[in-house]
Amino acid sequence: MRKPRTLDSWREYNKVLAYQNAESFLESVDLNGSLEVALIYPNAYEVASASLSFHDLYARFNALPNVRCERFFFDRSFKKFYSIDSLKPLDEFRIWAFSVHFELDVLNIIDVLLGYKIPLLHEKRNAFHPVVVIGGALTYFNNALLSLLGDVVHSGDLTDEFLSILRSLTGKESRSEIINAFKEDPNAVEGEDFLPAISHKLSKSVFMTDKAAFGSRFLIEIGRGCKRACKFCVAGHTFGRERFLPTDELKKEIDSRKGQIENVGLVAATVTDYPWLEEVISYFSSERFKVSVSSLRLDSLSGELLQLLKKSGQSQFTIAPEGGSQRIRNSFSKGISEEHIHKALKMGLTAGFKKIKLYYIFGAIFESEEDRKGIVKQIHEARKMGYSQVVVSLNPLIPKPRTPFAELPMLDIDKLRKIEFELRNQLNMKGVKVDFESLKESVMQFSIANITSDDAIEFLENRSFTTERKKYLLGLARRINSKRKEW
Repeated sequence: MRKPRTLDSWREYNKVLAYQNAESFLESVDLNGSLEVALIYPNAYEVASASLSFHDLYARFNALPNVRCERFFFDRSFKKFYSIDSLKPLDEFRIWAFSVHFELDVLNIIDVLLGYKIPLLHEKRNAFHPVVVIGGALTYFNNALLSLLGDVVHSGDLTDEFLSILRSLTGKESRSEIINAFKEDPNAVEGEDFLPAISHKLSKSVFMTDKAAFGSRFLIEIGRGCKRACKFCVAGHTFGRERFLPTDELKKEIDSRKGQIENVGLVAATVTDYPWLEEVISYFSSERFKVSVSSLRLDSLSGELLQLLKKSGQSQFTIAPEGGSQRIRNSFSKGISEEHIHKALKMGLTAGFKKIKLYYIFGAIFESEEDRKGIVKQIHEARKMGYSQVVVSLNPLIPKPRTPFAELPMLDIDKLRKIEFELRNQLNMKGVKVDFESLKESVMQFSIANITSDDAIEFLENRSFTTERKKYLLGLARRINSKRKEW
């Protein structure tokens, strides 16, 4: 392993070392294989360490006797990219496996490749370049850009077939032999054709750290897939039918962690669809575990569940009305009413909650000013009812492939800015905190999510890529919109 030689390299090395020292492993991981795989999460360490996908891939890759898989994350200041596990630099690994879950993380993959002077188009690489493998949530709905960047793109969940291919490799194969082996994967992307793999194996934390986005918390996936099929959501249309972790397996897993963990986070696309949620939270609470969950589905929320969450240590609960009016919620296929929202607010107070977070989507092409007034009305009602802190998360609608909104245009950024300005003023209330997603970044997400192969090639071959890519993506959004019909 090469040691750092410059002051900047030492700073980078020590930053990674600090993250390594803050980790505690819940199970042993064998790092003795001969096939060295760099597992790269192209986002900050705080996000990477909170991703169950990152944990699952790391554990399952290293369960193969021939594989030594080490973890990497993205930092804009990094040049070398040192492994969290051994502090070896990235360029000492034959296979670079990127797990990408957010559109803008594709730009970070590009930055890593550019930093090592690796051609962005896979067809221009030579025998001395690493094999670039890409997987993750983005591969479920559009691989036009990813299939140009990756020598191999695996669409969907990790499968036994993919692991079998990985197990067959010795590390002595040539670059082309490794790529050809991965091409035998039935879920490998070929051109614009892909079939996302759907797995029933659920994930859990392998290590814990207080540096993670959710703090030092044991995360366990209790369900995957979603039956709700909200029109704007990729998960409900591409992640397969819902499947759940049986309660006996869940209890056994948590019980085996006694003495290791205190905080448990239950993860699913829709946690409240888990059939035995109240039962398991009650059980874990009685065993002195503190339990938290993500956003709660309004039409399956109960007072008993909220009381259990409050008792188990959760200080705030989160709901997602998504729309301020019934017309918008119906257009989204949310399946919830004004009565559901009012009842949830009331039950939260009865359970003892004083803090609440609400998610809304704004800027749909068919939205009116009257629809947005409903958002302000609901927040005002929450404050009036007695909530001391109301957090409002507002995100513009981003139409995505493989959803019913796939052919919908995204509202022009200037119109979105005007709406944001108006909502900020209207929600300027005591006890209310308003968070807007960056509008520029949202439009860039739209472009990456909907990019075609031709546009992707033009994007990657742009000579002034590093300075002009934001401008290019904003322009691409306008071109995509020009080809789409109004609602």
